[in-house]
Amino acid sequence: MHPDLYETGSVPVERSVWTLDHTPPAHPPLSGDLVADIVVVGAGVVGASLCLHLAERGIDTVLIDAAQPADAASGRNAGHVQPYLLSLEPLGTLPGQGRPFLDCLIEHRNIVFELCARHGIDADHVQSGLLEVARQKSAALENKAKKWAGLGLDVEMLGADRLRPLVGTDRYSFGTIWRNGGSVNPFLFTNGMVRAAAGFGARVYGNSPAHACERQGGRWRLRTPSGSVLADRVVLCTNGHVGADFHADLERTQFPLLACGLATRPLPKSLLDVVNPTRTAMSQHPAGLYPMVVDRKGRLITATIPGLGRAHRSDLHFQYFLRHLRRVYPEARDVRIELETYWTGMTHNSSAIYEKAYPRFYRVEDGVFALMNFGSWGNHLGPMMGMDVARALAADRPDAAVLGCERPQQVRFPGLFSTKLRRFLIPSARLADRFGLV
Repeated sequence: MHPDLYETGSVPVERSVWTLDHTPPAHPPLSGDLVADIVVVGAGVVGASLCLHLAERGIDTVLIDAAQPADAASGRNAGHVQPYLLSLEPLGTLPGQGRPFLDCLIEHRNIVFELCARHGIDADHVQSGLLEVARQKSAALENKAKKWAGLGLDVEMLGADRLRPLVGTDRYSFGTIWRNGGSVNPFLFTNGMVRAAAGFGARVYGNSPAHACERQGGRWRLRTPSGSVLADRVVLCTNGHVGADFHADLERTQFPLLACGLATRPLPKSLLDVVNPTRTAMSQHPAGLYPMVVDRKGRLITATIPGLGRAHRSDLHFQYFLRHLRRVYPEARDVRIELETYWTGMTHNSSAIYEKAYPRFYRVEDGVFALMNFGSWGNHLGPMMGMDVARALAADRPDAAVLGCERPQQVRFPGLFSTKLRRFLIPSARLADRFGLV
């Protein structure tokens, strides 16, 4: 496969571990001219949730995707369900100083698992907690845990004696476990929400890229190669896949970042019982270099940021991970561990500062909106914000969304975020990991 496909995050989603054992039914292309209340463009985790919650409210909704549901980031991410935010400071710019957003976050802290239960979605979801581990006691982790516990999340600080049974190593002496978190197969989760939306009457079409959005009277006609939808409102949930044919200004609201993921072949139970006996999602503080989850087949799955010009080097990134794994878990040194699959994908952030890179809800034109720039927060905030924006649109009050509703703002130096991480921060973190400094 050509290296450029890896560098642009365009490798087929079938390379992602989340698709290996699953082939959801393909949705047909849009054909002919339809009429609807709302058309949602982009069937990732955000668009799927928005469509589901609109359809639940009885709103005539059409969902289209340029490929098939979860073809982009929602079928390629790390599988973590992270119920907290890194910083509350950016919320101050939201309506009510961010209080409505925060209330929504706390009230729906279990939304991924609740949606799976409510709609019968089998997404290999496990609410076994999200564990952040550190080599020594961390004031930053401690303060974060205390702050969120005070707000209502179920989080606990753990010392070495309680960490050891969870992570199977003495390398880490301090950690926090976020019991509202866990892991999910995002490909199955997204497709499950799409199926549930169709059950409520939503019409879903695949292989239908939107290439024009034209005002027609007081409504909007969205055109695809073989059809169109005439709707009162259009909501773009395409995240990074915007700006190609219309509303190009949305592309300039983003800081793109390439990520890569890899999965081992299923590991023997004897090793899994050491590495991750409870299937707890895990991340290392402060670098978070190799977040890990285990799927139901016993594959160990991680994601990281590839070096510049090296995105196609599956061998190199697997060796980085294997070296880390065997350093943390000596028991893994004598076990044959093989790479099963490797893939890349793009994330798109609203800020070049990771702690401030939260999603945005834009009013592009009267009647045309965009819910996007979720960065790495999609699995948890995606379904939550889809639900909330559905509430606001159903009431015909888009400004009542907890994110507010703002005009798109062009960012400066959109390549800054990627350059900073791929050229400097990640290589430095790998070096620190190699020498046991983090």
